[in-house]
Amino acid sequence: MTLGRRLRRLTIEWWLVALLSSVFVLLLARSHATDRIDDLAYDGMLQLQTHEPDDRILLVVIDNRSLQHIGRWPWPRATHVRLLDRIAAGHPAAIVYDVLFVEPGPDDAALGQALARSAPVLLPLLTGGPGDDGVRLDSILPVPPVLRAAAGIGHVNLITDADGVVRRARLVEPDGTRRWPHLMELARRTVAPQTARSLPRETDSVLLPFAGPSGHFPSIGADAVLRGEFPPELLRNRIVIVGATAPGLGDRYAVPLSGPGAGMSGVEIQANLLDGLLRDGLATEAGFALRALAALIPLWLLLLALRKLRPVAIIPVLGGLVALVIAVSGLSFHFLGIWIPPTPALAGLALVYPLWGWRRLAGVSGYMVSELERLRNEPEILPTFAAPDIHADPIAREAMMLGEAVSKLRTMRRFVADSMDQLPDAVFVVDGMGLITLANRRAKQLLASLPHANASDRVIDLLRWLRPVDERNELVPWPPTGPASRHEAQMPDGRVFEVVFGEHRDGVSQPMGWIVRMSDISAARTAKRQRDHMLYYLTHDMRAPQASILALTSGVGADEIQPDLARRIERYAHRTLTLADGIVHLARAETLAYEPILLNLSDLLSEAIDELWPQIRERALLVELAGTDEDMPVRGEPSLLARALINLLDNAVKYNRPAGRLDCSLERGEAEGIPVAICRIGDEGEGMPAEWVASLFERFQRAPAEAGTRGAGLGLAFVQTVVARHGGSIRCDSTVGAGTTFTITLPLAVEAGASTCRPM
Repeated sequence: MTLGRRLRRLTIEWWLVALLSSVFVLLLARSHATDRIDDLAYDGMLQLQTHEPDDRILLVVIDNRSLQHIGRWPWPRATHVRLLDRIAAGHPAAIVYDVLFVEPGPDDAALGQALARSAPVLLPLLTGGPGDDGVRLDSILPVPPVLRAAAGIGHVNLITDADGVVRRARLVEPDGTRRWPHLMELARRTVAPQTARSLPRETDSVLLPFAGPSGHFPSIGADAVLRGEFPPELLRNRIVIVGATAPGLGDRYAVPLSGPGAGMSGVEIQANLLDGLLRDGLATEAGFALRALAALIPLWLLLLALRKLRPVAIIPVLGGLVALVIAVSGLSFHFLGIWIPPTPALAGLALVYPLWGWRRLAGVSGYMVSELERLRNEPEILPTFAAPDIHADPIAREAMMLGEAVSKLRTMRRFVADSMDQLPDAVFVVDGMGLITLANRRAKQLLASLPHANASDRVIDLLRWLRPVDERNELVPWPPTGPASRHEAQMPDGRVFEVVFGEHRDGVSQPMGWIVRMSDISAARTAKRQRDHMLYYLTHDMRAPQASILALTSGVGADEIQPDLARRIERYAHRTLTLADGIVHLARAETLAYEPILLNLSDLLSEAIDELWPQIRERALLVELAGTDEDMPVRGEPSLLARALINLLDNAVKYNRPAGRLDCSLERGEAEGIPVAICRIGDEGEGMPAEWVASLFERFQRAPAEAGTRGAGLGLAFVQTVVARHGGSIRCDSTVGAGTTFTITLPLAVEAGASTCRPM
């Protein structure tokens, strides 16, 4: 499987993991499956939220001591009348009497009168379920005398969670006929009506804001109140809650702040609820939309981190997201009064990290194994020991294959380094910034020969020492101006180097840097200089004396030199001039540096014929032209191509029979799938045998000629050199007694606008 397919597969798997994990956390948020864990988290939050209760709340408790002094429970109505009168004497703001009076008694009227003359007294009703006729609850009200005297009636129900702990309560309970507010809500309305709040839906609950553990609220025993063992001012303007705290009365519940085996009385729980209502500090649970959003955001942040970041950065991100989830849950509970359960979000993080890590590890492992298998099965460039068959467990097998591949790469690197050291030129491998990453022995020697070479680790430090060879050259540029470039430059010590830049790419053709080759061409430059001096000698020092000889022989009379001797001198002088011209033209054809331009081969052929027209007319030759009316665009150097055509035409004129035919034709063709121009030049001379044709293009080789022809045997060598430099070919077909035909094939220029060729 290719890397691209594996990456696409990994992307699909990422989306699959993202969707499945999102559905998972949504189900957790919807189903409340993590409520037990979230309740423990809520209990921990409450440990940080303890505070001093509202100082207006005072408990009058029916504790064990009260039962010992007053008597066993239930107390007679007269005892409650005396207790109410004692409390009312202190002028409290309200009395919440958390005792049920649902059964008739002999002193109900007296109790009703005591309620009427006291401060506002709020009483509970008894609720139980399920009720009759499909009603969720049945309500049992206090007896009529008590009911008529009470300032308000409310329920005192608490909600016990699945773990048996009380954490919630409903502020409204319906019984099928009316909605009963909670008794503590009635107390809040009585003492602080200005903070009235709208009641929630019947099914909504509030979280109890526990101010502290059991015994956190100030309290007085009921027996102490009956005996008057407290100053009445202690009750003034306070909310007095009367209720049972004695363990034997069964009104105790497990709450978040109670220790193991302990509990909190119902009246204390009611006091905590009233404290939260007075402070407006009740918290509600977040709805499904908010819970889902709080669970999905950290999940997708982790998914994006797993997709974009390196594995080493994932652990800090995961830790940060866990801290973020806990912080958001705690801050929203503390400042906004909204409890966002953190467990669905934490469960999503705990699921995705190992799951995606396993899938990514499996994908990388599979790709590594497949690539190592491919590397193992590729032909060996260097002889190595046969790899042993691996039958270990998968992890050991992968480790052994990886070790084998690393060994091969080290061997190959050593081979490359040794091979580079054998090269006669200095070779540098540099990155895109010019830093030398690899250099062979010659390159290191070259660096060592420079001043301050010990600090030279960039190729620019080396190129800075190079100077142009002459005025036509420029400084070697860095960075190179193209994917491949060639320059000549000179060192301060006089050595001349050819600097060649080649682009270095990786396995997917992305540029990685450059390969710089520096060849010492000092000897070649010396040879070129000597050749130039020789050519100058040929063109000037040899030609000038021969021209002077011809001028002397043409200007002397017959009495000064014999005519036959003069003709022989002229012939030798002409041969020397021809030899010098041939050497110059051949050297120029081999070494001339030129930029090819667009030419019309038809025009070149016509102009070559015009150049030799005097010789053609002298020998009375008939010129047959074909195809010259069609443009034949080629790219080349005009003077070289023109001289090549003139040489061929000159041979055809010299070796043709008098009054013979000179055939010149041009046509389009194809050679190895490439469009070409085909030029044929033929004569009706004597022709040549096959052994002469075989060596015709060698230097100083001439076909047998009739008397009067001259040449040095360099013309056809010149033609072959020119044609080869232009990417073409030349062929000679000759038959003894039937003439000779030379065929030149040159590649056509196929770009747009090739028909507008440069005329000669």
